[in-house]
Amino acid sequence: MPRNPILICAPSPALRTKLETELAEVDYAVTAVATAGEAVSVLRDADIHLIVAEGLAVSGAIPGLRSAARGHVPILVIAPAGDVEARIAFLEAGADDVIAAGFARGELEARIEALLIRAGRVQAGTLSDQPAGQVVTFFSPKGGVGTTTLAVNTAVLLAGGQGGGGGRAEQVLLVDLDLQFGQVATHMNLTPRFDIGGLCGDAQALSDADQAVSYLTPHSSGVQVLAAPANPEADFTVTVDQLERAVGLLRPRFDHVIVDCGSRLDPRTLWMLEQADTHIFVIFPEIAALRATSLMLAFLADTATLRARTHFVVNHIFPKELLKSRDVENLLRARPAAEIPYTEVDMIRAVNEGVPVVASRPSSPAALAIGKIVNAILGVNPSPAPTPPAAGRRVGLFARR
Repeated sequence: MPRNPILICAPSPALRTKLETELAEVDYAVTAVATAGEAVSVLRDADIHLIVAEGLAVSGAIPGLRSAARGHVPILVIAPAGDVEARIAFLEAGADDVIAAGFARGELEARIEALLIRAGRVQAGTLSDQPAGQVVTFFSPKGGVGTTTLAVNTAVLLAGGQGGGGGRAEQVLLVDLDLQFGQVATHMNLTPRFDIGGLCGDAQALSDADQAVSYLTPHSSGVQVLAAPANPEADFTVTVDQLERAVGLLRPRFDHVIVDCGSRLDPRTLWMLEQADTHIFVIFPEIAALRATSLMLAFLADTATLRARTHFVVNHIFPKELLKSRDVENLLRARPAAEIPYTEVDMIRAVNEGVPVVASRPSSPAALAIGKIVNAILGVNPSPAPTPPAAGRRVGLFARR
């Protein structure tokens, strides 16, 4: 079956031929026109999944293309090389992405794949016939409530397979998106050679899925980890565009993409939340944390396009119950999907040892509760997590979350 149908709109015959040839060679179904008027006619008559347009061809015409298309069709605009103002103008006009003229073929393919994934337009035959993995984000507007712990343990459980009856192991990618002080590697006793900052700074790897995979760190559970940068300064260099391309390349290779988004809302976190299939918002049952959660939800409602299922998980990180479950429900106007009981010793020991609690103490109350989350929220009946290897030297300090 051919890949997604793409409409090319370019008045330049040379560019039109180049795009037609390169996209047809990787099996996209291509239609090419020279003007925006012709593009509108095609959009009214055909089911197009993406538009690749030369900048001059769609200048001022993006609204017309949007109204003629069947559903949301991403628009990738090719802007003059070196003209930053033109790129900004196209984005402000409604383009979903802009690529500079003189692009490499690999970059073009990566951007197209990322846009198709983001728009939910991936069709059989794309991305090496692999479906896009389910994206699950863990986030809390208040730090120190256990987002990393829950993300790590969820990933390890998912990697153990389904049903406990010989089902295949799930392919799981765990992304640490806390770009300043992420502690996923610490929780798993890993010393990554490569990280998300290095991947996003490697233009060649962002155009080649096999090279992108080389930036992952394997864990003994089978989880592949895209670690946070070792240097907090990398937080200032990773862009939304780079993150989108990295996720677009890696996501099709996994059944699940678990993302620890930390506790800070920035453009990269917002983009990641918009891509998610499931949001898990971790909350601590006290007034300040719940108010922060309420403010976060109001902000997201105004600024982001969230299509995912949203679940709240209450994590009891202190022995004394500050608020009752019914108080949490009343303040959030939603019933929490799950609660993690207070088990301080098990959790602290798991982090200090670098072995997730679902593997080190699978029968503990906390591990059992996390298993229920995986089953109830993600619809997966996890097998017991693999028995961890003998503990070796710890790598890093006790995690902040």
